[in-house]
Amino acid sequence: MGRDRPRLISAEDRLRLVEVFGQAQKRGWIGRQTIDLHIDHSLGFAAAVAGIPTIAVDLGSGGGLPALVLAAVWPRSQWTLVESSLRRAAFLEQHCASSGWSDRIVVRHVTAQNLGKQEQHRGKADLVTARSFGSSSLVIEVAAPLLRLGGQLVVSAAPDSAPWPAESLAALGLGPDRLIRTTPRFHCATQLAPCPLPA
Repeated sequence: MGRDRPRLISAEDRLRLVEVFGQAQKRGWIGRQTIDLHIDHSLGFAAAVAGIPTIAVDLGSGGGLPALVLAAVWPRSQWTLVESSLRRAAFLEQHCASSGWSDRIVVRHVTAQNLGKQEQHRGKADLVTARSFGSSSLVIEVAAPLLRLGGQLVVSAAPDSAPWPAESLAALGLGPDRLIRTTPRFHCATQLAPCPLPA
């Protein structure tokens, strides 16, 4: 990953994203707060990352947050959006095609648990993101197999969130959790050792 700071998204990309997230909101796939707040929250992921990823995976992409915002921030990044709902996956694919992003964003209609078992995805990602995906133990279990050594896991945290247990992280090769206490808050961990293969 490079060390450049994330750039702001262009006005054109922002307008496109506002339209897409508006459609997702009408379908009940993202919360009712303003679209601008959703975009700003997603930009917080970019600020939490130590560098620009080349290969990234978003778990439970839903209506496209934060992955589509981050793809706009880092226009050279390659993304895999993981979504188990066929309707949501089709929605994301349609948006990526209409935005001309299909060459660098792949939508996988699969459970996140199965993605890390596939050789072409295991140990490849510079970055794995998750927002409202599931419990901390599930996020850690699903993300670790996808990360390369030195890769980062960045997860949106609840306001009252406590740091993740170091022993749970270490068992999967992840380094200690950095709880970034900004608003919004984020959990960040680094893959320090290869994730053990499942039994």
